[in-house]
Amino acid sequence: MKTEYERLQKRLTNKPLLDKIAEGDNLFKSNKLEEAIEVFKEVLAKIEKSYEFDICELNRKIGNCYYNLKNRDQARFYYEETLKYCTTNASIYSMLGYLCYYYDNEKSISYYAKALSLKPIPTCVSTICLTMLKSDKYSQKTVKEAIENQINKYRPFVLKDDKPFEYNGEKDPNKKLNIGYLSSDFYSHAMMQFVLPLLEYHNQKKFNFTLYSCSKKSDSTTARIKAVGMKFVDCSDLNEKELAQKIHDDEIDILVDLGGYTHCRCFSLFYKPAPIIMQYLGFVNTMGMKEVDYIFADEFVIPKKTAKYYTEKPMYLKSGMHRFDYNNSRILLPEINELPYYENGYITFGSFNCPSKINDYTLSLWANVLQNVPNSKLLIYRTQMSDGIILKFKKKFSELGISENRVIYRNEPVNGMHFNAYKLVDIALDTTPFNGLTITIEQISMGIPVITLAGESMQSRGCAHINKVLKLNDLIAEDEGEYIAKAKKLASDIKKLDYYRHNLRDILNKSPLRSDPESFVKCVEDGYTKAWKDYCKSL
Repeated sequence: MKTEYERLQKRLTNKPLLDKIAEGDNLFKSNKLEEAIEVFKEVLAKIEKSYEFDICELNRKIGNCYYNLKNRDQARFYYEETLKYCTTNASIYSMLGYLCYYYDNEKSISYYAKALSLKPIPTCVSTICLTMLKSDKYSQKTVKEAIENQINKYRPFVLKDDKPFEYNGEKDPNKKLNIGYLSSDFYSHAMMQFVLPLLEYHNQKKFNFTLYSCSKKSDSTTARIKAVGMKFVDCSDLNEKELAQKIHDDEIDILVDLGGYTHCRCFSLFYKPAPIIMQYLGFVNTMGMKEVDYIFADEFVIPKKTAKYYTEKPMYLKSGMHRFDYNNSRILLPEINELPYYENGYITFGSFNCPSKINDYTLSLWANVLQNVPNSKLLIYRTQMSDGIILKFKKKFSELGISENRVIYRNEPVNGMHFNAYKLVDIALDTTPFNGLTITIEQISMGIPVITLAGESMQSRGCAHINKVLKLNDLIAEDEGEYIAKAKKLASDIKKLDYYRHNLRDILNKSPLRSDPESFVKCVEDGYTKAWKDYCKSL
């Protein structure tokens, strides 16, 4: 039997077909993608089956067309077709990992892992780590072990023969500290809504601050950040070593990474560019990287009993671990509407989280809620939700005994602003184990209570943390049974839902989450000072 390599040696020689392929290539280059697809499919129908190399290439080309058309489902189908002929193309596995990211956690991890077995690709490492947090297959202990394993295997490919930097700055415990923030998101990104209160209230007389931006994206939020007056360094063209060298040369004492594995520039941390490295919120779990010393936390999001399952040492903040402000401080939220229940005659539950967070366990949890609240429906809204994802959800709900007419799917913007989509539901159901955070705050701002299941991991306690700060403990469940019971109880209490509808925005705005950023920033700065003194003492 011929090997894969031998089978792929046979190449097409038929000139009319080769000319047709060239025609498709030219259409692709001219961005006439649908026409290119037709041409490639025409050749695919005519080609003899023994020309496996060319069949594989045609499927790849069609996949590229669909990908550029933003049709993820068809792109995934045709890229997967190439695997019937070639199993050694790392870029195909990497692309499939990305395309399955919103569709199937386990499949995404599997494809990325296969790509990494063929070639060390940084995006594969970072996205595997991120996707693990969305899977229901890991405990905090096993996710720590799995992430550490990925990172320890990848570190040698970045460092090669280099060694981490040695700090040459002044080691005075009472010096004015140089603090650096590393991010690819210094623009209108969800993360900045938690970072802005930190930057805008920092004491620049007591500390020196430098912002290392790893993205060329720039908008009004970038302007707002620059207006704070901190040194802003564009590092978007630097590789990992050059970025680390820049931070090292600036003699940064404490570097705070704001993205974790949501961006690949975190791999510059392998060089240990600062003597103390911390991470804040962007990744919401351990980075499994020995070079990172601390993780911002409070005793709710990382209970002390689970702290041993984080590679970093938690820097516990008595003020709570974050404050929130909209990227656009003058944002005009839509007016609060009446409960949809009054018009519909039934309760509408809703989910607005990314489909990558909606795993099979979450779907089964929601199915149980629907079964326990017979006169109810569920709206799942998200623009990234493709037709393939909707079909997958429909199949799963059908297996769980939920009829198709009880679940509504929307993936188109509602009246030009996603906040308007919140007006369609009475109660929101959170995802698990990866909660909504920004989405939760937005829902609450529109008067929607969010039922959440507080897990053991940091990413599974974010929504519960928000409810706790707002003293909405009746919306926090400790197990599956309580989640279902609380959803059922709230669905039957229209008076309470009415109260929430018209008071949650005010409760949110008066809470510590939206007020008193000074106390939060003071706690963070005290944490920096203590960490530095501990470092100097350890020397």
